[in-house]
Amino acid sequence: MNSYIIAEIGSNFNQSKKLAFKMIKAAKKIGANAIKFQLFNAKKMYPNDDKMYRLFKSIELNPKWIKDLKNYSKKNKIDFLCSVFDLESARLVNKHVKYHKVASSEATNYGLLEYLLKTKKKILFSTGMCDIKDVENFIKLAKKYKNKNIVLMQCGSMYPIPYNHVNLNVLKTYRKYKFQLGFSDHTIGSEAAMCSRAIGAKYFEKHFTLNKKLKGPDHFFATEPSEFKDYIKKIKLVETLLGTSSKEMLPDEKKFGRREGIYCSRNIKKGTIIKKNFIYIKRPALGIRSRDIKNVIGKQITTNKKKNSPVFEFDLKN
Repeated sequence: MNSYIIAEIGSNFNQSKKLAFKMIKAAKKIGANAIKFQLFNAKKMYPNDDKMYRLFKSIELNPKWIKDLKNYSKKNKIDFLCSVFDLESARLVNKHVKYHKVASSEATNYGLLEYLLKTKKKILFSTGMCDIKDVENFIKLAKKYKNKNIVLMQCGSMYPIPYNHVNLNVLKTYRKYKFQLGFSDHTIGSEAAMCSRAIGAKYFEKHFTLNKKLKGPDHFFATEPSEFKDYIKKIKLVETLLGTSSKEMLPDEKKFGRREGIYCSRNIKKGTIIKKNFIYIKRPALGIRSRDIKNVIGKQITTNKKKNSPVFEFDLKN
């Protein structure tokens, strides 16, 4: 599959539905596959910390907007996602989201994880603030609820995160669990995403803003539209560079390379059994390679062949 790239709006809509709509439209325009918000209750998250409560209250998403945001996303043909931090929020968004995204902070919130896993929807599981035991505990839970539709996302919960803490080789560790891989990208730039795509990550999320100078805790390290467009372009460039895992001669190598192929030494009618003197070897190797001549002699031709034309696999009856 091609990469799935999420523009993480988070709290960067600044509690304005108008700005939220504008960001959804902008994310679609730059080529993101999905946008993502966060639905949390500040009082539930910080019941005894007045400072943190006031901060998170100031960036809360109004739960009454969920349906409108989903519908506007649908209108703009971009997937709507929403991280949740409590069961009430999870139940509210479940029917509106294509996938569930587990924020790093909730990676050990087992009551919430159980609910999300039981929905059988794809779970994008960010592993920031986790050690390997936390990850394995989640995997055990996923197996218990028979949900194999999991994406393990390497993540570091620093904003922004310096390169020496990104640790993309963790993705190689995650391969053994046989789930899909992703990268929750808190770096500045696109280099880490490009490297993670080369390792095997196919799901990405990166914080998105219309302007880094807007007021709010996440804008300063988030990615503006022009930067995000380039981010997507570079991930897709890596996909092009990765190409196929099948090692074959390239078209130009067949046409110009110093390799020999098998050709018809005469016109050959459909149904004819090929004899040694019906074919000859010359460059270039447009069809079957000369090394495989023994597999050609004695085979039946399935099409009419002209003199000096190359012999292809599809010309022969199996």
